[in-house]
Amino acid sequence: MTTAEDTTNSGASVEERAEELVQRATNAATRFLTVAVERTREEIEDIVAEAQELRRGGRTPGA
Repeated sequence: MTTAEDTTNSGASVEERAEELVQRATNAATRFLTVAVERTREEIEDIVAEAQELRRGGRTPGA
C-alpha cells in the first residue's frame, strides 16, 4: 500500500534523478561543443595561414 508520503518521496527521487540526467547531458553537450569550437578555430587558423602564404608567394589557390 502506497501512502501520500511514499508518493511524495518517490516524486522527489524521480525529480532528483531527472535533474541529475539533465545536468549530465548539459555537461556532455558543453564538453562536445567546446571541443568542436576549438577544432573549428584551429581549422580556420590553418586556412588563414595558408591564404596568407599564398598571397605572399604571389600564387593563387588551385594554381
